[in-house]
Amino acid sequence: MHCLFLISLIGVVAATSDELLSVNVVIRHAERPGQSGWATPESPTVFFRGNGELSDQGIDNAFTQGRDFKKRYVKSGFIDKRFLPTEVYVRSSSVNRCLMSAASFSNALFRETSKDHVIVPPIYTKDQTDDGLLVPLLSCSDGWNDVIARFNLTSGVNVQQQALLKLIQTSWPAGCAGINPSLIEAIVNELPNKKIKMPANYIACAEAAKPLVYDYATIGAGATPNFNALRLKRVAGLLTNELLNNFAAVSNCSTVPCPGQSKMRIYYTHDTNVVGISQVFGVLGSLGGVAPEFSSALVFETRRNANGTYVKIFLKNGHKANFVDTNNCATDCSLAAVTAVGIRNIPIYISDVAREDTSLSGGLPSCDHRPDSVFVMLIVVFAPS
Repeated sequence: MHCLFLISLIGVVAATSDELLSVNVVIRHAERPGQSGWATPESPTVFFRGNGELSDQGIDNAFTQGRDFKKRYVKSGFIDKRFLPTEVYVRSSSVNRCLMSAASFSNALFRETSKDHVIVPPIYTKDQTDDGLLVPLLSCSDGWNDVIARFNLTSGVNVQQQALLKLIQTSWPAGCAGINPSLIEAIVNELPNKKIKMPANYIACAEAAKPLVYDYATIGAGATPNFNALRLKRVAGLLTNELLNNFAAVSNCSTVPCPGQSKMRIYYTHDTNVVGISQVFGVLGSLGGVAPEFSSALVFETRRNANGTYVKIFLKNGHKANFVDTNNCATDCSLAAVTAVGIRNIPIYISDVAREDTSLSGGLPSCDHRPDSVFVMLIVVFAPS
């Protein structure tokens, strides 16, 4: 009788066990000011590195985001606190704010050496003009017919910038009345910085402009409500392909860790890419109709239980946010189902061999050929924050 009970108990444990196989993180860089212009007279002093560059607050917040990932994945024992190169892989867009964010985030993941020096993993990158994985390709002249029609544009040159001007003309929020439209990016990007003291009307404008900023982000990404398959492929195609390959590789292993496969892969990128990947995997609604916050992270946990391998997706929308379940498993989130979603949304894949093949079957436009087979390794070290 006791033996039968023990056998039954073992059966229950086996059937209900749930094992984490790998973690893939697609994350936006941390805080920075606008690409041009300043919201206040003190802004150039606070953002002393210049327009578009990571701020000190951005460095601190990327570190805080890294600490939260440490609690979830390092302190739990899934990742070794000493840092093992076989376990963690970090790749970043070569844009300064992404590289610096990746370094600060990674700084927080692991323990210090016996002499109190921080451990920062190697950060892999490549020139942004050739980075088809993490830098959004927005310069192609084709793939904009829907935007041209929506805004009744007369030219197919610099469509994204023309669209922004039309958005401002047609969707300028009432809360931004009397504010120069050229300041909108500066106002929105500087608002999170506690050292910037904005007038009340600027603060109101930043809040009122969130739907406009989101609309603009979805235009670039080819995401709903501005869905365009070609733009979506250009922004998220290669990264979707890499994520699906990562999921499949660990699923095919019987052991954790899987030999030759990193347990955690971190991809530092831009808001357009985060929006695009959210669209591909059906979790765009988790953003709530606003652009991703600085340090916003999509977290893909590949897991295995008695029913097989599945992929659970979380959103940690900024350094202050919790890990929020996107409920992608409310339907079918098996590996097969998640792969099918990716293939349906990004129907044209570029294999490792074909990325540099200009005669690729399917006829990709020439501006799509940004090879991604070779990249440079950078090691970036930050002092403790």
